[in-house]
Amino acid sequence: MKRKLSTQIFILQFVFIYGIVGISVLLYTILMPIYYEYVKDDQIMQAYYDIGELDLSSLEETDYSLFVYYENENLSFCIADEDMEPVYVTEPTDKKKSVQRNIAKRLDLFSREPKIIRSNQRMLEKARYRAIITQDGKDYYIVIKDIVSVRRSISIAEHFYIMIFLFLMIPGSLVIVLLWKHILLPFDKLVMEAGKLAEGNYKLELQEEKYTELESLSESFEKISHHMREQDVQIEEGKRQMLHHNVHKDQAEKRRKEMVAKISHELKTPLAVISSQAEMLGYTEEDREYYIASIQEEVAKMSDMVSQLLDSSVIEHEMENMIQQKLDMREVMDYIIIKYEGMVKKKKLHLETFLSDNCYVEGDREYIEQIVDNFMTNALEHTKIGGNIRITLKKHKKSVRVSVYNEGKQIPKEDLEHIWSGFYRNKKEPKYGENGFSHAGLGLYIVQSIVTMHKGTYGVENFPTGVEFWFTLPSMGQSTS
Repeated sequence: MKRKLSTQIFILQFVFIYGIVGISVLLYTILMPIYYEYVKDDQIMQAYYDIGELDLSSLEETDYSLFVYYENENLSFCIADEDMEPVYVTEPTDKKKSVQRNIAKRLDLFSREPKIIRSNQRMLEKARYRAIITQDGKDYYIVIKDIVSVRRSISIAEHFYIMIFLFLMIPGSLVIVLLWKHILLPFDKLVMEAGKLAEGNYKLELQEEKYTELESLSESFEKISHHMREQDVQIEEGKRQMLHHNVHKDQAEKRRKEMVAKISHELKTPLAVISSQAEMLGYTEEDREYYIASIQEEVAKMSDMVSQLLDSSVIEHEMENMIQQKLDMREVMDYIIIKYEGMVKKKKLHLETFLSDNCYVEGDREYIEQIVDNFMTNALEHTKIGGNIRITLKKHKKSVRVSVYNEGKQIPKEDLEHIWSGFYRNKKEPKYGENGFSHAGLGLYIVQSIVTMHKGTYGVENFPTGVEFWFTLPSMGQSTS
């Protein structure tokens, strides 16, 4: 059975304190009589030697002060000469009777080599000292007694100590309980905060402690709370990223299935044409070159479809291993514009550029160039000879925006939501434009895949005289190196 720390400390302290007191009383009971006897015996012997230095034949007033001193120490004296005449008797009553009782009747107990004799009669133990002192050829009989019983005096002290002990035990225990409750109060608070921490509440209410150990413990709790908060944030971020990854993976899988279905449908037409034209070659020799050219055209269309499909598949599998680096979008856009100068001149287009400086992003340059290439290809395809194309690079607060505008027909409203899907195209448009550009429908799908992997946004907007495609990427600060 587990107990609280405060209860355990109280019990230990209670046992310790009262154990010490009990042992003290026991040792007092055992050792105090021995010590008392030792002190009294030494006192009696000292009194005997002091008396021996007095002139017992003629005591003076100053000599009596010696007797008074020892009498205050609970000693009594009975001194008589060899004629049994009293010299000094402590008892104020009949001195001759005292001499008769203590000396005359016990002459056989006196010797010139005396010793202390104790009588042990049920708490009435007393010390007696009988001696003979010779002065000027005359013998003096001396009896020195301890008038207080050792056992009795110790017994009284024992009773007193026991009463004090019992009297102080209850209030003393109460004081100890209150004292330890006060001392352990900060520990109880820490235990409560630890319980909150275990339940996931990391907002601790720790007070400044006056004890070094508690202060260190509070600091440790703060560090643990901080680390657990960070771990929770990391776990939640990991869950969010995992969910995002799973959603993206599911969406990619869905798109792949849709593309497989669409490409299968798209390939049916050229395959049917090739089959019919090949069959016609087997029946007639006329228009042979026409049928061969038709077959080659359909094969070229199929090849273009397969190439774009492979490009899309490669991009989806390799974008997770993109080489992320800091890019200066002004430099990237300058490079791309130079690349399309020949095609712009060939169609006699008017190209305007509005490129801002200090437009930095983090991403894979190859894929970002592919985004702009798709926008430029669409613009060149849908702009008539002599038309206008406008390229804009602009920095916003937290993003960099790239847009490509071209004069031409607007995109039908019913197509705006579908142009970013793979293999989507308006049924009214031919599969191949008059300029030779492919209409397989994967270009914008690739754009949205790349932008999404870079955590950016994309879109298209119709204007009265044309269409503008745009995308944004999170911006980065300019390098200080």
